[in-house]
Amino acid sequence: MYIRINRRVDSMADKTFTESLQALQNAASEIGRQTTSLEDSLRLFDEGMKEAEYCKKILDDAEQRIQLFENGELKDAQL
Repeated sequence: MYIRINRRVDSMADKTFTESLQALQNAASEIGRQTTSLEDSLRLFDEGMKEAEYCKKILDDAEQRIQLFENGELKDAQL
């Protein structure tokens, strides 16, 4: 069974799950640097929260599709 995790969604149509996760990791790394200003840290935090929400949405969608498949409500071709 194959599930497309890198599927794009409307809220961040130009990013895949993987790209968004990488952006979240980059934001967290930047925030951790001593040279990052408070203003930049707050901006990065806001951006990171948006990326985290996007990633959660994709994972929730994948989980729902798996449950539908396991319950026989979804066929392989619909994944």
